[in-house]
Amino acid sequence: MTEKVAKKVGEAYAFAQVLSETFKNNSEVMSELLGEHAENIEDITRVQMEELKDIAEESDMDEVVLPKSERTAEKITKMGDMYVGDDWDDAAEVLEWMSFFVGGAIVHWQLITGSAEKMDNDHFQNVTGVGTEYYEALMKQLKVSATKIGEERA
Repeated sequence: MTEKVAKKVGEAYAFAQVLSETFKNNSEVMSELLGEHAENIEDITRVQMEELKDIAEESDMDEVVLPKSERTAEKITKMGDMYVGDDWDDAAEVLEWMSFFVGGAIVHWQLITGSAEKMDNDHFQNVTGVGTEYYEALMKQLKVSATKIGEERA
């Protein structure tokens, strides 16, 4: 694993970490927006972080991955706070932020999926493929929630 790949692994780790923290801090609105996906966020993100950490350790890149994840998590959290501000109880505002967030997560997870495929690492490929699919499912649910909120506001 190259250092550039390790940094992207750290960024994907950060998306899982921030999703978990955002859910814990705003569970009511997040549950409304994510429907049945909300039930497993904490478990799924914990597994994602564990798996990415294991992959980093297997590649002797944990000293790159973990600090990068910390810096990225801080940056993502600040962006969310700046975007949503004091409106964490407004489903539309949180939805808009989450669409940016989940879109970013998809791209980061897809980047490391490409790296895992090129590296021909079955474990890494499995973890990244499942991760990408998870965030794509969240985006699909956010689109459903967006339509519903739009209809309610008409």
